[in-house]
Order: sequence, then C-alpha cells, then structure tokens
Amino acid sequence: MGSMYTAALLSKAGKKCLVLEQHYVAGGCTHSFEDKGFEFDTGLHYVGRIEKYKTLIDLVSTGKRITWEKMGTKEDDFTYDEIKLGNETPFRFPAGEENLIMALVKEFPDEEDGIRKYIALCKRANKTADMYFYGKIFWKPIQKFLNRFVNGEYFSYAMKSTWEVVCECVKSKRLRAILCGQFGDYGLKPEESSFLIQAGITAHYLDGAYYPVGGSQEISRALIGTIEKTGGRVLVSCRAKSIEINSQGVAVGLNVVAVDKSGQDKGELINISAGKGVISGVGAIATHYLVPEGPHRDKLGFGKMIETVGRSVSHVYGFIGLKGTTEELGLRAANLWVLPVDENYKYKGAALDNSDKSDEEPWNSVGESPTEEDMLLFVGFPSVKDPTYNDRFPNKSACEIITTAHSEWFDKYETSDRPQSGKRDNEEYTSLKCALESKLLNGLHRNYPKTKGQVEYINVGTPLTNKYYLGRSDSYGLEHTPQHYSGALDNMRPKTEIKGLWCTGQDFCTVGIVGALNGGILTAHSVLGYGLLDLVVYKRNLIEDLMRME
Repeated sequence: MGSMYTAALLSKAGKKCLVLEQHYVAGGCTHSFEDKGFEFDTGLHYVGRIEKYKTLIDLVSTGKRITWEKMGTKEDDFTYDEIKLGNETPFRFPAGEENLIMALVKEFPDEEDGIRKYIALCKRANKTADMYFYGKIFWKPIQKFLNRFVNGEYFSYAMKSTWEVVCECVKSKRLRAILCGQFGDYGLKPEESSFLIQAGITAHYLDGAYYPVGGSQEISRALIGTIEKTGGRVLVSCRAKSIEINSQGVAVGLNVVAVDKSGQDKGELINISAGKGVISGVGAIATHYLVPEGPHRDKLGFGKMIETVGRSVSHVYGFIGLKGTTEELGLRAANLWVLPVDENYKYKGAALDNSDKSDEEPWNSVGESPTEEDMLLFVGFPSVKDPTYNDRFPNKSACEIITTAHSEWFDKYETSDRPQSGKRDNEEYTSLKCALESKLLNGLHRNYPKTKGQVEYINVGTPLTNKYYLGRSDSYGLEHTPQHYSGALDNMRPKTEIKGLWCTGQDFCTVGIVGALNGGILTAHSVLGYGLLDLVVYKRNLIEDLMRME
C-alpha cells in the first residue's frame, strides 16, 4: 500500500512510476483471493476515519470510486469490534466517541472520569504525532530541532507503555483489559507497546469502521489506472534482489528476477534503470539487505535501528468457507477478539511475549498445547462486511480466523533448496497445519456454534506463507515498542542517506494499511521537494495542491 499510494500520488503530479510486486497479484496486503467459490481478504479487515481516507483514495483513483460500507447495524450502534475476555460475554465497541464512553460507563459506573481521561489522552497523543512524522521530510537539523524543542509532548506519550497509561486512568483490571483489547491490531502486549500506537488505534476507530464494497482488491484496481495514465506500470511476479548503486554512491536502479507461481526465481537477473531514483516499500529490514553490503549499507544506517527494535510478531491464518447465509449461520459484521486472560485479567497465550521467541513452537504436531481456550483469536467475516458478497457468491459465507505466532517457530520447516519459495515438503509441517486447522475450527465453532457442520473449505497459512507472498514473515514490520516511537526510528526517513533512494510504507510511519498510506503521503512530499517553507510557512501541501488541480 505504501508503494502503490506513493506511486499514485507521484503519477497524479505527472511522474512516471514503475511498481514491482513479487506476488502474482498486485496490492500487497490489500490483495484478495478466490478459491473453490469463496473470496477472502488478506490484510484489510476494517478502516476508520473514512471521511479522510475515502477522500485520499478517491483523489488518486481513476475510473470507478470505491464505496465503503459501515460495519455493524443501527440496532447494535454500528459495533465494529467485540472484546471477549476468556469465556465472558464480549464487550461491544459501538461507533461514536460518546457511545463508546457511555457503553463503558454502563459496565463500569465508578470509572467514568478515568474512561473519559483515557479517551482524551488517546486523541491527544494521536494528534501530537503529526509534527513528529512530518518532521522526517525536513532537512535533518530541522528534524532534530523539532524533536528537541517542539515534540516534547509527543515523546512523553511515545516513551510510556500502553499499560502505564491505562493503569494511570482506570482501576478496574477488567476495564484495563477491555480498553487495550485491540492490541492485536499491532501485535504487542500493552506492557510492551508504546502508548502512541495504542492511542492511534483507539482514536482511529472512534467514529466507527468501514469495509470496501467489492473487497479489498478494489483499492489496487483504483490506483493502478492512475499509475498507468502517465505511462507507468505495476508489474507482478517480480522480485527485487538488490538496489543498484553506482560508483558515486547514487541509487540508479534495481536488479530483479521474475518469479514463478511456486515462488521460484526464473530466468536471468534483470537490471532496471531508474531515471529519478528508487523507492523501497518493503520495510526497514528488507531495505537494509537490498542495499549492497559494505560502505553503502553502512551509509544507509539502518543496522542499529533494526537491532534496537526488531521484527514484529507473525500469525497463523485460517481461511474458512461456509455453506449458508449470514442469518443462517448467526454471523456478525463486527470483528471478534478472543483474548485469553488469567485471574488478574492479564493477557496470556502463544506468541504474546518477546521472551518466548527462541523457545520451541508450542503446537506439537498433534499435541494438546495450547488448548483452543489458550489461543488468542481474531475472527472476521468479509462476507458480512461486504454487501455485494452474497450476490457474487450466493449462499456462501467467508471467515478469517487468525492467531499470533513467532516466525522463529516455523523456520525449521523451510526447505533448504528453496528457502524463499514457500514450498514445504515436510510431514511434520503438514501434521502441524492439520492440528492448527482443528484448533482454529474449534475456536470458530465455540464462538459461532451455528457454523458447525457447515464448513466447505479451509486453508491454513503460517509465517512461511507470509514469507512466500510478502517476502518477510513479520506481519507488522518493526515492533511497536516505546523505543520504536521515541527515537530509535528517527533515521527511518523518506529520503535516506543514499542519494536517489527513498523509503515508504508503515515502518517509518505507523502500522497497517492506513499507516502505509500515510507513509506514502510523506514519501511523495519528499520526492517532490516539499519542505518546511511549504508546509509550515506557506501552509500548502501535496494533497491540497492536487485537490486544487482537480
């Protein structure tokens, strides 16, 4: 999303861009797929602040504009997330700031002041991030000046953990767990995450959540036409092997190779010259390794940052096709977060602690640990969120059920001869996937009992699937720790220390589809030369400039 949105903005401004996608479907985590008569999204499950993001996407869309459907119904106050702690009745997050506050107060009448304080802090912290991130496109001394003398409030939030802030606001242990219940959107427990990322998630969805009508693939369809309009292209099945840097230390192109559908490199290495420069949207870690080892990689300066922050958690995915309609199966548009907790309402379960990365994976191939009750689960139904789904796939429903995992637990299952292909010929791995399939199905049936006996299709993906389709196993880029947001990633700027090389995406901005889109906005500003005078003195920016052109 970062690369495609950057390219669409630059194309709208008259540039010719080539976007390369190693998967055989364009769109990164916005892509959807169809199999055996069912359609599933892969990375977009909901979007907030639609009045802003619909405008931003429409601005660079060619042809048909995307329509967005609000999740939930009027009867349930447009609930978008349900937080289920252990075996308790789920708490529903309704759309609207005051609606959410009053729903929480109804459940915790003695905590109203703390609840209002927490929501206000989330909104305030989210707002303070604007100057910090926009400061990354300015001349580096100006960025340092802003961080030292202007962004103090931002850093005060970024350096605190989510758990510190929520404990300062409310006393109830159960309420704390509910307020932090969306932590799965960035994959780090409240004790370990920066309050800034939790604040951003909470503030983002306060007015409700939306889903693209027709599925998430509609986004790439809308953007590709704009990129092609100025002579650009979006090419799939094309893997970058290295960034070409000339003897003057300037990024002048890419060395790439075509990829077949099994993930295997095919044909010879191809050099693509980039007349105006290279933009990397693959994240900090992959960018680090695409730059040739030696003085150029040292100049890029990402090594220390990666060591300090580290890669985020990964996931196991279950894509489940069901026979029957929403009404027949008792499904809902809201996402369900099933969160195992102990007697003190502290979250527990596999892959929630950084310390367990090096341990043996907890799922013995046919073992009993963890039980389904100990698995954190995200359950969503794109067939309910998208009002066109039933017309396109009559009497069918689609479910995505996800649990957390560390990629290290799956490294041993990669085949040595084709480490990037995603092809695993391993009986133990096959048995493990069968066991995980069973556990995910049990989790689905336990929470949606009418689905039992109605499963027609299931496909399980693991961190190795991420590596095959995305070129990396982690789901959220670099971990969203206090270190991440309080200075460790200051060097992750749109314009790198290597002339002609820019970065985009979620790593130097925030997590997810929307985070990557915002990263695209910052990168496009940098490439087009917007600076302090434009943004601060003359109060003009690329988005408003393009709107005036329209």
